[in-house]
Amino acid sequence: MFRKATYATVSGGDAHHDVLLSNLAVSAFDTGVDGLIGNKLFPRVPVGKQSDRYAIINKGAFLRVPNTRRAPRTQANRVEFTASSDRYFADNFALAGEIPLEDLNNADIAFQLRENTTSLVIGDLLRDQEQRIINLVTSASNLGSGTILSGANQWSDFVNSDPLGDVTTGHAFIRKQTGLVANTMAMDWDVFQLIRRHPSLLDMYKYTNGGMLDDTQLKAAFRVDNLLISRAVKENNRESDIPAAASSMTALWGTGVLLAHIEPGVSLQTRTLGLRFGWTPPIYPADMAVGTAREEGPGKRNVEIIEAGYYQDEKLVAADLGYLIASVVA
Repeated sequence: MFRKATYATVSGGDAHHDVLLSNLAVSAFDTGVDGLIGNKLFPRVPVGKQSDRYAIINKGAFLRVPNTRRAPRTQANRVEFTASSDRYFADNFALAGEIPLEDLNNADIAFQLRENTTSLVIGDLLRDQEQRIINLVTSASNLGSGTILSGANQWSDFVNSDPLGDVTTGHAFIRKQTGLVANTMAMDWDVFQLIRRHPSLLDMYKYTNGGMLDDTQLKAAFRVDNLLISRAVKENNRESDIPAAASSMTALWGTGVLLAHIEPGVSLQTRTLGLRFGWTPPIYPADMAVGTAREEGPGKRNVEIIEAGYYQDEKLVAADLGYLIASVVA
């Protein structure tokens, strides 16, 4: 059986970082679980220090149209760019699970107690990261701009709403502010299922499609390269607050649609909506480290603790590369 994942401190003479379980954790964290999309929206950039500053190059100098005419015996007009900086601090995020030593000795191999406990802890860490990223990108005040739909303008109104018009407005904002075009849309699974049946979009493919659009057609209609669909849900009630049979489940991503420019590969200079600044301490065997320890003996609880943790800060580094269409569904 599994105990509820709790915060714990791995310590003692038998505590150590488990390389094999850390490799399992890194693999799970990189690929994500349960349809999470935060890692794709915010690429990870490794940093050498837990806290530092990063440069922000002003876009204006690269978008102006200068006077390039030069009179005889004069110097060419000079152009220059300005830069500023911002700070990150990679907080430590960690969770732990406990396995009774009796279960380790008696459970069938099919239960894979250590592996499944590690996966449970990683999944909870990922959902927490996803929620933090969602909180950043589903607030129009954090992004460059956005709109909140209501009434007949909501996409669930198949007669009056105009999804293409709303997305076109978002495209125009990002291009006007940055000179770049949005290449990514992110939304919840339920919103995706609704928009696939919207009459105004179906009308674009009425001679080639029957009743519902696929991912490729939606990307073409909305003029994006990437369509990120979140299938993640969360339990809002705590186990200690309610009877075990009660449950309150909601979608992590809600009813907003994000339009953004995302560059998946991180280089010295990158143009993307957000980044995950990840710091790996020297004592960690990997970006995501798993430590194990045992509490056993007289007066002890006789459990094995599996703790996973990482250091990270998620930052919106170019807010003008995002546009939020909120409340698309009534």
